[in-house]
Amino acid sequence: MAHRAGLDQRTVIQAAADLADKIGLEEVTLATLAARLGIRAPTLYHYVNGLDGLRSALAVLGARSLARLLGEAVMGRGGGDAIEALALAYRAFAKAHPGLYSAIQRAAAPEDSALQEAGSEVVEVALRVLAPYQSKRDEAIHTVRILRSMLHGFVSLEMIGGFGLPLEIDETFRRLVKALIQVVGVGQ
Repeated sequence: MAHRAGLDQRTVIQAAADLADKIGLEEVTLATLAARLGIRAPTLYHYVNGLDGLRSALAVLGARSLARLLGEAVMGRGGGDAIEALALAYRAFAKAHPGLYSAIQRAAAPEDSALQEAGSEVVEVALRVLAPYQSKRDEAIHTVRILRSMLHGFVSLEMIGGFGLPLEIDETFRRLVKALIQVVGVGQ
């Protein structure tokens, strides 16, 4: 089967990302993606290795996009300001790209080197922010996991409407950021 003119792997992956952000990652199938692109589902096998390959490619795109956004947010900042910028960028990414955000939540399989590398880019941004406060890499990685867990919990609850009480959600997030800064030990 011939490739469709004007279609390439990048276009396919971006269309899948847009679709995932619109309808949810779990709703993206080869059939729904093919329909969106105006092609037959078997044609997608020229660009991705089935649904698993598509999901891996979405995770790579999501991780690289998040790493870039986080890196830009913390550039030239330090201390609590950098942690706050990291947290705000993380939340903004999750809200703007819920499908891609969902795609990056699973750890990469050992044989998926592209996803391992992309995930490492995100971790490295956080490690650079923590470097002045935690000199041992293992300790810093534990702290990155704690920060991710706290941020993921908040944004996941926010995205599903889990905060039903009539209090300002942004204020709750500001308080979470203060707690994150305390976890890191900035200023202590």
